[in-house]
Amino acid sequence: MNVKLFVIVVTYKGKQWYDRCFASLRESTLPVQTIVVDNASSDGSVEYIKENYPEIHLIESDENLGFGRANNLGMRYALDHGCDFVFLLNQDAWVETDTFGKLLDIHGNHSEYGILSPIHLNAEKTGIEKGLLNYLDDKKVTDKRLLEDLYFHRLKDIYDTTYVNAAAWLLPRNTLETIGGFDPIFSHYGEDDNYLQRVRFHGLKIGICPSCVAVHDTERRIAAAEKKVQTSSSWLLAKVADVNSSDKVNALCLYHFRKAMSKLLAFKFSQAKTHWGIMRFLRKNANGIKHSRDVNVKKGMNWL
Repeated sequence: MNVKLFVIVVTYKGKQWYDRCFASLRESTLPVQTIVVDNASSDGSVEYIKENYPEIHLIESDENLGFGRANNLGMRYALDHGCDFVFLLNQDAWVETDTFGKLLDIHGNHSEYGILSPIHLNAEKTGIEKGLLNYLDDKKVTDKRLLEDLYFHRLKDIYDTTYVNAAAWLLPRNTLETIGGFDPIFSHYGEDDNYLQRVRFHGLKIGICPSCVAVHDTERRIAAAEKKVQTSSSWLLAKVADVNSSDKVNALCLYHFRKAMSKLLAFKFSQAKTHWGIMRFLRKNANGIKHSRDVNVKKGMNWL
C-alpha cells in the first residue's frame, strides 16, 4: 500500500511508555513516519528518544503547549511533507502490527469518514479501556447495533459514533484540509470534544472499527497523575464553543445570573456560588468563544 502515513505522538514526561509506544510503530507492517512533539519534558525524554529512536522526527517545544497545540505542530509538518493520512497516538498508547493496514483498508471503502478509531483495550488487553466502554454502551453516542452485532457474531467494519477520545485517531488528509487542527482556545481537556463537533458540523462521519486494536494505558496514567480531575470549565467551554449548537454566551450568562440570584434568595449559597462562577467564566471568555465559533464554521486548515 503506497500511502504516506505520519504518526504524531505528543510527549511529556512519559518515559515509562515510550518503548511500547515507539516499538509498536517500528513493528507496524505498514511503514510509517513518526513525528514526536515534546512539550518541554524535564525527565530526559528528548535525549532518550534521540538515542533509542533516531528514525523519529523530533520537534522540541520550549514550553508545554498542551495536547492540542502540540499536535497542531505535528499536523502542519505532516501536511508540508505530503501526508495522505495522520494518526494521532497518545504517548501512553500503542498499536498492533496490523492496526494501520486494517484502518486504511476500511477507509478505502468508507471515505465519508473524517475520523476512524480502533477499539481501545486496557494495558493488559483483558478488556476494553473503561472510558471507551462507557461510550460504546451509550446508545446516544455510538450506534446501538454494535453490541447487538457483537453478540450475534456479525460485526461490521465500522460503526458510527459521535465521540471517541483522541488517543488513537486516523485522520485522512481531507479532514485536516477541511477541519484544520485543534482549537487553541482549549488549554487542557475539551479539545477533542471540540474537534469532533467540528467534524460533524462539516458533514464528515466518525467511526469505530472493532477489528482494529490499540492499547491505551489510562489506569496507570491516571494513577501517575494522582487521578487529576478534569476541570468543569473545559467541558463548559466545549459546550458553548460547539458550532452545532445555537447557544449564545450572553443568554447563558443571563440564565446563570438569574439562577445565582434565585439560589441566593433561597439561602442556597453553595449553588449560588457555582452559578455565579459559571457566569463570570462565560463573560471572561466571551470574545474568545465568539472568535472560535466564527473560525470553526469555515472550512479550511484552521489553527495550523
